Amino acid sequence: MVAAAVLAGGQGARFGGEKPKQFAEIGGEAILIRSLRAFVCSGLVDLCIVSVPAAWIAETEALIAQTDLGQRCPVRVIAGGDSRGQTLLQTLTFLEHNGMAEDTVLITHDAVRPFVTRRMIRDNIAAAEKFGACNTCIPATDTVFFSADGAFVSEVPDRRTVFHAQTPQSFLGAQLYALCRQVPAADFAAMTDGCSVYAYFGKPVAMVAGERDNIKITYPGDLDRAEQILKTWKY
Repeated sequence: MVAAAVLAGGQGARFGGEKPKQFAEIGGEAILIRSLRAFVCSGLVDLCIVSVPAAWIAETEALIAQTDLGQRCPVRVIAGGDSRGQTLLQTLTFLEHNGMAEDTVLITHDAVRPFVTRRMIRDNIAAAEKFGACNTCIPATDTVFFSADGAFVSEVPDRRTVFHAQTPQSFLGAQLYALCRQVPAADFAAMTDGCSVYAYFGKPVAMVAGERDNIKITYPGDLDRAEQILKTWKY
């Protein structure tokens, strides 16, 4: 089984507005629905799990019901956690209770990255099956500094070795779940994604090529760029 988890549990504080940014619209449709649509239309997943703040479950279910996505692929809406790590853990727990096997692939994706392509989804599945874990990324084009104190430059890494992380991130779900449960609670609280769990145990995470248009909508101004991408973008 291949399951896609569209992670929309955050409140989007940096975005502002009266509702979480995943419910803002581009092209007349909620960003969350566009992200979900990419996985359903890929034809590569057997189940989609959408995690949202508990207060937004009914709204999310209503939005999905206005589309044909639920008829094309099973879609389940669950409550997200107080952090990205907790949302991931709740997703894994839900999956364990709904047929997760040793070879189940879990694709995790930011709900506010609506321009994930079928190629990225396909490559994530293949890498997770082969290596156990993978992260979509693109090469850094700007010089990156390390700073130990936030005031002065400590180190300038070779740009050729630096990459910007995107999503999807994909895993053998049962393996990730087992690792998550081994991390001490205090350490797990500081983790921002599944790849952090693998890094904690020194386990390899393969790299999958992302795309420049696979943007994360963080600020209101990002909506303008998204509208421009939407004019030429295809699943």
